[in-house]
Amino acid sequence: MGLDMYLISMPKIEGMDYEDVHSANVHLRELEEKQNELFRKVKPHIIHSEKFGMSSISLMEVVGYWRKANQIHHWFVENIRNGKDDPCFTELVTKQNLEDLLNLCLIVLSNKKNPQDLLPTRFGSFFGSYEYDDFYFIEIEETKSLLENLLKNFDFETHYLMYQCSW
Repeated sequence: MGLDMYLISMPKIEGMDYEDVHSANVHLRELEEKQNELFRKVKPHIIHSEKFGMSSISLMEVVGYWRKANQIHHWFVENIRNGKDDPCFTELVTKQNLEDLLNLCLIVLSNKKNPQDLLPTRFGSFFGSYEYDDFYFIEIEETKSLLENLLKNFDFETHYLMYQCSW
């Protein structure tokens, strides 16, 4: 158990909005069985994977992951959920959101004084350490690298980016 956090990519498909694509992903196996027009529309975007001898299909791909980085979770809760935290939620993330979080990471890493003012920890069951110790700064450094990579390579024109958490 613990706080798991993901950034997930999902394609933007012509003639479908976010909710349509998300719903198609949830019902992908059913659509595959029907081989209907909707399936033909999403088929080019399907990601096939095999894990532990089981095959799966999805329209979504994990492009970022954290475990118990509660200071990063806190930022997403405050900045894309207006402070509303739930045990499991998914929210759209913009390029500007990533840029804002990256800027805070850079400031915290360049001036390690008072990180609690910029990227405070968030208390919760199984959320990990609340200390501003080496682990805290390692998570900030890893987040910085992840965000720099996404900002350089992620195509916000062709894909949605979502933050998802669970604990």
